[in-house]
Amino acid sequence: MKDLVITSKRLKKEIYIFSSCFILAFLINIFSIVTFKTPWYEMFTQIGYVIVITFILYLFIAMIRVVVFLIRKAITRNIGL
Repeated sequence: MKDLVITSKRLKKEIYIFSSCFILAFLINIFSIVTFKTPWYEMFTQIGYVIVITFILYLFIAMIRVVVFLIRKAITRNIGL
C-alpha cells in the first residue's frame, strides 16, 4: 500500500482556503447581527452556525476546484499536451 504524502505547500494552501471560509462566515454572522439589530453576544453564541457555514463554503469551493481540475484535464487531454 502506498503512503499518502501531503506537501507543506499544499497543506498551507488548504489552511488558507479554510481560514478564508471561516472569516467569510464570521463576517456574514456580523452582518446579520447588524442587519437584524440583535445583541452582540450572538457573535459568540452562534459560533456553531458559523462553523457549519464554514464547512459548507469549503465544500462548495472544493466542488468548484474539482470541476476546474476536470475541465483542465479534459482540455489538456484533447490537445495532447
